[in-house]
Amino acid sequence: MTMKRTITLSLVAVLGSATLSTLQAQELRLGGGYTGSNVKENDNEQWVGRAGYQFGVDLLLGERIFLKPGFHILTRNMDYTVLGVGPDGLPNGENSEVRYTSQSLRIPVLVGLRLLPSTDDTDFNLYAMGGPTALIGLKSDLTNTSLVVSTNATQWYLGIGAGFEYRFLFAEAGYDVA
Repeated sequence: MTMKRTITLSLVAVLGSATLSTLQAQELRLGGGYTGSNVKENDNEQWVGRAGYQFGVDLLLGERIFLKPGFHILTRNMDYTVLGVGPDGLPNGENSEVRYTSQSLRIPVLVGLRLLPSTDDTDFNLYAMGGPTALIGLKSDLTNTSLVVSTNATQWYLGIGAGFEYRFLFAEAGYDVA
């Protein structure tokens, strides 16, 4: 891990814990789930997103309007194919395939709205949320050492999502746009 990345992670942890220690968490949510990657082809390169996963913890602060910061470990998997090209510039059928896996610390800070008014009689609710997410790269692996893949140490996304909750159970779906 580079010195800059270590300093960034340390600052995020210190500032995040100092800020969150002044607030009283109304709910702590542990979760995990599926992560997919949407990638586009570029000339003779073909990236294919494969199933990944994430797990982490979120704090839910507020009632009808809420703030939801969190920390998640995110693993993304992709297959990369370079189409084989002969000296004449035509495809020769000798493709090279590589598996790429990256792990990141995902830090969303979402603002949400519960769509149904809370009452003592109901345990069910729907909600929508959105906000920025920082993605800090931790490590990446390639199955082919001749290929070099470079990414930004920290990436920023804007995310939207929706979910439902019943007592302590919840399910969410979301989409991040780079």
